[in-house]
Amino acid sequence: MSIAELKHLAENLSAKDRAWLRAYLFSEKRASAQSWMSEMARRRRLLTSDKGINSSEYHRKMNVA
Repeated sequence: MSIAELKHLAENLSAKDRAWLRAYLFSEKRASAQSWMSEMARRRRLLTSDKGINSSEYHRKMNVA
């Protein structure tokens, strides 16, 4: 399938499906990046070491009510 055909298909998607496709392509790109894999490994180690944060601390840090 050519790029032109892919563009045509993408243009005919609903807004919801285009948003899903955009998120999918972004996550695929990010998931293959070595820096992203290293960061996710670091976060996984943090969470499994019982040094993670609870939800109230998360909301406080993120300024979420």
